[in-house]
Amino acid sequence: MEHVKPIINEDGILKKYKLSFYDGELPRVEDTPYACPLDRYGDLVYLKATLSSDPSAGQCTVMLIHQPYAQLSFAKVGDAHWNWLHMHSFYADCIHHDGCFYAMTAAGAIDVFDLNGPSVVHRRILPNLVRMVQKCYVVQAPWGDVLQIIKEESLDPEQPDGETYVTAYEVYKVDFVELKRVKMRGIGEYALFTGKSTTSCFSAKDHPSLMANHLYFTHDDHDELLSGKDDPRDIGVYDLENDTRTNLVDPEPWRTWFPPIWFTPNLAKAGIFHFQTVLFLILFLVF
Repeated sequence: MEHVKPIINEDGILKKYKLSFYDGELPRVEDTPYACPLDRYGDLVYLKATLSSDPSAGQCTVMLIHQPYAQLSFAKVGDAHWNWLHMHSFYADCIHHDGCFYAMTAAGAIDVFDLNGPSVVHRRILPNLVRMVQKCYVVQAPWGDVLQIIKEESLDPEQPDGETYVTAYEVYKVDFVELKRVKMRGIGEYALFTGKSTTSCFSAKDHPSLMANHLYFTHDDHDELLSGKDDPRDIGVYDLENDTRTNLVDPEPWRTWFPPIWFTPNLAKAGIFHFQTVLFLILFLVF
C-alpha cells in the first residue's frame, strides 16, 4: 500500500508496519509515522472493503477504505499492490453500481470512480451536505435505486445530564438525472441494516422476521471501537415511520469483544460439522 511500509529486523523477520500520514494535497505535509504492531494492523488500517463481483469469477475488483484519513485504494485480481486514489479523503461507505464504484464521504458527498479503462475516471456527482451529520451510508436497494442514509445525533433535552444523545436517521434517493437527493418518507416493505460492515437492504416479505420500514443499526464509530473494546455497543432498531428507536436488550458481555455485525445462523439447515465450522470461523475472527 502507498502509506504502509514493512519494518524488518536484522534476521529478515517482519516485526511491524510503518503507517505514514499524508493525503493527496500538494505540497505534501506528513505527520509523524506510526509503527503499527502486527496484531493491530487490520483493526487500525482497514475500514471497509467493497467487491465489484463474486471473486470466484476471476474478474473481481476490491475498493478499500483505509487509513490514514479514510482514503481509497483499489486492487484487481492479479495486481501486486493497491492502487491509491488520492483525489479526496474521509470516505465512509462505498457500493459498486452499474459498473462503477460510488464512494461517499463522511460529509455526504458522492464520488463515482470508473476503473474499466486504461486510467481512472473520477467525478463528484453530489456535494457535501450543508449541515453536520454523524454518519452517512450508501446502498443499492433491491428495486434498483441508490439510497443515501444519514445518521444524526443530538442532545436529548429530556435528560438532565446533558450527555445523552438522541439518534435519528433519514433516507434519501439519489437522483442520477438531476444529480440531487430526494428525501423518502419510508422504504415500504423493506428493512435497512447499517454499521461497520456492508450496508444492506432486504425485503421483509422474503424475510418475515424483519420489521418493514425499519432500520437496524450497530455501533460503528471506528475510534470508539478501538479504544473502548469493553464499552457497551449501541445496537438497536429505528422506526422510519415514527422516528423512534428501540434498543436491543443483549445482556451477554461478549458482545463488546469486537465490532458488532448482523449475523443469524440457520442451525436448522446446518449439520454439526457446519455448525462447528461456523463457530471456529467466529472465534478465529475474534481472536
